[in-house]
Amino acid sequence: MNVVTEPAMSTRYHDEGAFEQRARNRDLTIAVIGLGYTGLPLAHAFAAAGFRVEGVDIDETKLELLRRGESYLPDISDEQLRAIAGRLSLAAGPHSVADADVVVMCVPTPVTADEQPDLTFVDTALSSVTPMIRPGTVLILQSTVPPGTTRRWADRLAAERALTLGEDLFVACAPERVNPANRDGWTVTNTPRVVGGSTPACTHRAATVLRSIAMEVAVLSDATVAEMSKLLENSARLVNISFSNEISDLCHKLGVPVDEVIRAAATKPFGYLPHWPGPGIGGECIPVDPLFLIDEADRQSVHLQVIEAAHRQASRRPLTVVDRVRQLLARRGIPTEGSRVLLVGVTYKANVPDLRNAPALTIIDRLLAHGARVEYCDPWAGRIEVGGTTLSSTEVQHLRLDEYDCVVLVTPHDALQGHIDWHRATAVLDTVHQLPPGRANVERL
Repeated sequence: MNVVTEPAMSTRYHDEGAFEQRARNRDLTIAVIGLGYTGLPLAHAFAAAGFRVEGVDIDETKLELLRRGESYLPDISDEQLRAIAGRLSLAAGPHSVADADVVVMCVPTPVTADEQPDLTFVDTALSSVTPMIRPGTVLILQSTVPPGTTRRWADRLAAERALTLGEDLFVACAPERVNPANRDGWTVTNTPRVVGGSTPACTHRAATVLRSIAMEVAVLSDATVAEMSKLLENSARLVNISFSNEISDLCHKLGVPVDEVIRAAATKPFGYLPHWPGPGIGGECIPVDPLFLIDEADRQSVHLQVIEAAHRQASRRPLTVVDRVRQLLARRGIPTEGSRVLLVGVTYKANVPDLRNAPALTIIDRLLAHGARVEYCDPWAGRIEVGGTTLSSTEVQHLRLDEYDCVVLVTPHDALQGHIDWHRATAVLDTVHQLPPGRANVERL
């Protein structure tokens, strides 16, 4: 009688060659936790590459749409969903994770009302999948988190499951780099990725997974470097956008066109990257991620003065829009109280339905507090609630711009372009510098 001896656990799960072969053969099951702006494109990319994918989300409305082959994101079409229907399974709970070889966390990481990191979604997701983790699992954190989170997370998971990091449990951080409604052709597959693990073996295992869908993967020394790189990316954008806003304010006072100034500086082929002013910064990256750095810096007794100043400037920017609206009204002898103001576009970014931290919400709230009668038009946001007041979007075909005392262009959705006759408006404040210059009724922020 022949007896087959099973390899020792450390040998079986530490066989990188066997794992790489399974990745090449698409013989891995990938679980993606959270099917939002970052999770759904990732799940689609893995399924399109030939992997079996388990998509998990607590939002039953999203799951029902996906089961019907209907996308709720601008970056994934209905046709793309239908093409992967046979390789994408959907569930509202974590039970499907038990069959997964790779688990990728794509849950939100906002901040609290007092601007402290809120890792509730991450902790809840971790707690829900912990009982399902089995020896050999690769777990990748794609959510943006404060430095050191992945390592603490990995140690906790290893302890609770009695596993050893780098031998029979592989935990790494590979922060997302998704740009919703991107116009420049960047996708999950052609955007370079970075990855760092809790151990070198963790890094290698996670990099192998990512190379199955990404054209370029930069391997870092550890997870904390990966976490910090993501925070640096978005903090740099915060600083540069806030700086451009300040330059815009100065140019306005000087009577100098800021657009021309920025384009002139951008003719330099090195050392300068143009950033454009606007009504404020929305979404859950640039307004949020730098606060993770500030929080950690406080614990380390480091004062991040530049980032703190940029955050204050960005937070105040919607109030600058309100001030300019009131100035436009006052010049025509119209008090803010009782005036009719229309906002065109209220989501934080063109062609996406995302209202998280949208500057328009603050603008509306402050105008309402000053007694203005505020309306808005946005095909991506049919209804919004601001300060206890519920507003519904006016359909673009029903707009009569000459009925408003001031029209404010906040978010230039494609669906609105060509459908609004800006000449009919008495006064327009263009906060995103999208309208052609030189119009007598248009003033730029």
